[in-house]
Amino acid sequence: MKVTSAASGASRDITSMLGARSAIDRATGAVRTAEKALADAKTTREGARSLAREADAAAETARAEADAAARTFFAASNGSGDTSTSMDAVFGSGKDLLAGLAGMARVEQIAGDTEELEQIAAARDDEADAAEEAADAAWAAADEVPVDEREDELSDAERALTAAKTNLSGLQAKAAASSIAVIDTLPADSGQLSDQGWSQPVAGRLTDGYGPRPDKPIAGVNEFHRGTDVAAACKTPVFAATGGVVIEARANGSYGNWVLLDHGAGVSTGYAHLIDGGILVEPGQSVSAGQLIGMVGSTGASTGCHLHFEVRLGGMAVDARPFMAARGIAVG
Repeated sequence: MKVTSAASGASRDITSMLGARSAIDRATGAVRTAEKALADAKTTREGARSLAREADAAAETARAEADAAARTFFAASNGSGDTSTSMDAVFGSGKDLLAGLAGMARVEQIAGDTEELEQIAAARDDEADAAEEAADAAWAAADEVPVDEREDELSDAERALTAAKTNLSGLQAKAAASSIAVIDTLPADSGQLSDQGWSQPVAGRLTDGYGPRPDKPIAGVNEFHRGTDVAAACKTPVFAATGGVVIEARANGSYGNWVLLDHGAGVSTGYAHLIDGGILVEPGQSVSAGQLIGMVGSTGASTGCHLHFEVRLGGMAVDARPFMAARGIAVG
């Protein structure tokens, strides 16, 4: 394969992976939005159902009072039964009507007045009808809350996220399959493995090493530099120093976009200042030595495109250059 062809293919792969990473970020945002919309809809529906249940209870009470009023009227109009006792049964539990009729004395007075009893029974029946209509409306309102639609939207968003992740995985596999062609286009041996199974994390020029730095490049950064800085153009491929598991893949304060790999036995490596959208791995993902994991950027506390590379032993940063040299790799 010609170098120019390999370079063109590498550039296309990088652009495609950056686009795929952006698609994942957008799809993740859509999932979060859909999750919130579904949660809001469920809360709204539960509130509506609670109101509907209260309306049901009110309708049942109103219908019971209407039925009792109707029986009282029937007893009075047919000269049967003790209407006074019936009226007491109708109005005794809820004191509202008793107050309106000036107490039981008034009830006793109208017990034989079929016309007024008929009017009360009719009014109670109308109230019961209205209460039942209100309950039906409350349940209809609860049923209209679009929970099913929000669930469908969430499912669509989750499928889109899965598809975006699958697309990125496919692009990463393609890049790994053509890694020799990509390596041939670079000015150093990035991605090539040493006899010990380690890889140069990035091709570029050493600009700052491990140790104290009295002249800080940016105000607010640590006076002790925990990593090794290698200048490279933004979007330059960043490779896993050796095989391991992704522990962190996120924005991380002054580190900017950051990836941390655990290689076992207390050894980990970190990759900072990656370009926005240039984190190409996820926490929990296994990576192999020399695998493409990101793209150089200038995020966080950075004055230009470069990779801040760290080696940690037991969680403590050490000088990466002698460590990597002992494994057959020159950094910067």
